[in-house]
Amino acid sequence: GTQRLAKMVEPRDEDAALAASAAGLALHAVVLDDFKSYSGRVVAEFNSRGIIAIVGPNGAGKSCLVEGICFALGLDLRSMRAQNLKALVNRTGRDDGVACAVSCVFRARSGAGALCVQRRAIAPADGPARSEFRVQSCSCGSFGWGVEHDQLPWPCDQCEVRVARRSELKALLLRELQLDVDRPDTFVVQQSACASIAQQTPLELLCFIEDFARTAHLRRGVEAEAATVGRLRASLAALGASLSRACAERTRRSPALDAAEELEACRLRLEAAKGAHLRLEIHHLSRAAARHEQAKAALHTALEAARGALQASRAREKEAAEA
Repeated sequence: GTQRLAKMVEPRDEDAALAASAAGLALHAVVLDDFKSYSGRVVAEFNSRGIIAIVGPNGAGKSCLVEGICFALGLDLRSMRAQNLKALVNRTGRDDGVACAVSCVFRARSGAGALCVQRRAIAPADGPARSEFRVQSCSCGSFGWGVEHDQLPWPCDQCEVRVARRSELKALLLRELQLDVDRPDTFVVQQSACASIAQQTPLELLCFIEDFARTAHLRRGVEAEAATVGRLRASLAALGASLSRACAERTRRSPALDAAEELEACRLRLEAAKGAHLRLEIHHLSRAAARHEQAKAALHTALEAARGALQASRAREKEAAEA
């Protein structure tokens, strides 16, 4: 029958604000059918929108749950500590156990939208094993997923469930979840790598976490901004130094500049005095010319009067001689 992982899967909501700020789909549930140590159907629901912690004693199935997620997403069998598909099928108490399946249900953090990815391994004891992928992408908003849901594990009873090739699944996961299943080290940490990770320096560990959380581009952006700020500060310092040198040069040249300014002022005053003197000379010459013209006119008048008197005198003399 269907089992619930009640105590083993405990959500933590401390970072709900951080999770709510992220866009896209979040893992909502994992359904395991006869997968490794899980006999029958086991459902793990993650109702938290924050950080999810999986806790439990040794042998409770924590690693198998993570390996089931890796299996559903199409990772290599080495990520599941298995040599072949047959090693994944739980045959406990069953003579007909020939298949196992794991389904991962993702739900939109806000608004409508869901995605279910299922991988089924068919591994008969006396024949070759194979696996197939099935996906359902729902955007109609009819999310009705639940343990008692008739369509378990499919979240929607209206959208189509289709068989997909691994290449199609890879493209879908890369587009919807930004997961590259060919690079599992970017989103899954294997137990075998924990010891080497624990030996890293704090800076190496920080870089590892940033790469794992896909925030390395933010750090690179901050570093680029810091470099830009450093260049601006250097330019500002150079500009300040140039300004200081200019001020010092101006202070050194100040007496010479004052003398030059005084000389220029004297030159301007001299030019003004020359202009005034020239205008006065022109005025005097104009008046002298006017007086000369007046004397010339008076002389001409006197000359004409004398000439008239001479002619009159000559005329009288002539008349006297004729008489």
